[in-house]
Amino acid sequence: MLVEQKEFVWGLIASLYVANFFAVVVNLAFIPAFVWVLRMPFTVLAPIILILCIIGGYAPTQDMHDVWLMFAFGVVGYLMRKLDDPMAPAVLAIVLGPLAEASMRQSLLNNHGSPMIFFERPIAGPIMAVAIELFLLPLYHLIRRRLKTPLK
Repeated sequence: MLVEQKEFVWGLIASLYVANFFAVVVNLAFIPAFVWVLRMPFTVLAPIILILCIIGGYAPTQDMHDVWLMFAFGVVGYLMRKLDDPMAPAVLAIVLGPLAEASMRQSLLNNHGSPMIFFERPIAGPIMAVAIELFLLPLYHLIRRRLKTPLK
């Protein structure tokens, strides 16, 4: 595309520069509004955020199922915060899960359904071994702690 349609590519690049410039101008113009929102008490800000989330969950498909799903994920996130679970791995799993599932399905189809492809390949084998080790490490520490503490 860079060789055959130079005008289009350079026009696209120029439009990205223009868009970034105007984004900076708009952000600089709205700094007082951003500061005002940051100074707003949480008791006022939380209901506004909740209403915007409900509208954002309902508007694309106009289905209440999406709103209930949003509330369910909110409860799960709240419980994870209360139980001191890190949220980053959960977000990564939600985002990367479908990609990983499609790639796993493709690999299994290429190997006629045998999961040994994940252990026999020179790069996948060590990665899988480390992943299994990291998965079993908390169980190992739990068993070790239980064996060290005397029974009462």
